[in-house]
Amino acid sequence: MATEQMEKGIVWGISKDLQADIRFEPNACKLYVMDISLGCPMQCVYCLFSPLELMVYKLQNPGYKGDILPLKLDKFLQREEFPPVVYLCYSSDPLGNGELTASTLRVLEKLFANDVHVLLLSKGPMAPEFIDMVRRRPDLMEIQVGVTNFDTERNKIIEPGAPSYEARMENMRVLGAIEGLRSLVVRLDPMFPGIDDTDENITRIMNDASERGVKRAVLSYLVLPQSMKSKLRQDEFLRDAVDAVSEITPTISQQELYSFPFEEKIAKFSHFERLCSERGIQMSVCGCKEHRFKETNFGWTCFPFFSREKREELSRNFKIKLDTSHLKCHDFTLE
Repeated sequence: MATEQMEKGIVWGISKDLQADIRFEPNACKLYVMDISLGCPMQCVYCLFSPLELMVYKLQNPGYKGDILPLKLDKFLQREEFPPVVYLCYSSDPLGNGELTASTLRVLEKLFANDVHVLLLSKGPMAPEFIDMVRRRPDLMEIQVGVTNFDTERNKIIEPGAPSYEARMENMRVLGAIEGLRSLVVRLDPMFPGIDDTDENITRIMNDASERGVKRAVLSYLVLPQSMKSKLRQDEFLRDAVDAVSEITPTISQQELYSFPFEEKIAKFSHFERLCSERGIQMSVCGCKEHRFKETNFGWTCFPFFSREKREELSRNFKIKLDTSHLKCHDFTLE
């Protein structure tokens, strides 16, 4: 699969010399992104991006053994011009372990010094040093904590390298207490049909998140290429969920990806929206993983956070323009 993608001319984010830097990524909802590592300690079985980066790097470097490698920061630290917003990270978790957290802290210090807005999505762990860094410029930080299920056994199978549910809820408690934090969101993504989209699971997460001061949630179903469907359905625990991912779905990537059928998504999300609202949480869906949501009445956010309004506001104040052509209707502002 990696070879096919290279033949299509895709520019891969991980450079051969392992230098980290900001890049424009059309598949990340046309945002500027930065990765901290090659490979990701979370080892989520559904990840589309990190395995491809690893495969491509191995083709370039046959001696590579698959280790998780922190990227070098020399090139980034020499940078003098910045886009208005950077998303950490596209194919890895910026807080995946202590070494990666240390790199992320250096990156944040540079971004803060240049008044760059930071969109950070992580499952943790969030060290005290990271929390202290967020407190320095909470006005620039929009953070989503990935929590898709409270069940320990499920998480061991699907997200084997991620911290516990309790640890991620503690992250939200600490973040929720930071005065002036621009945005804090609980993200249920991707949900496996029949495993994660149960009333028990959604209710438990929303209750716990609400008690910790979270007022916004983003929910999204699993999307998979055929090759990953075939691989994941070999696991008995995942088989029914993977089989339910049966409809080719229009996404921002324009690749052939399968997801839960759209009409069933509509019914599920209408119900989940009520469950969230009853707990004081505003729900949105991902409009780039499922373009058809942009024609519904659901609030949707272009991954990870920005609506057309926010992109245009930032574009007025920076040299680099943020694309809004893919944001057609029902823009969802997390203000």
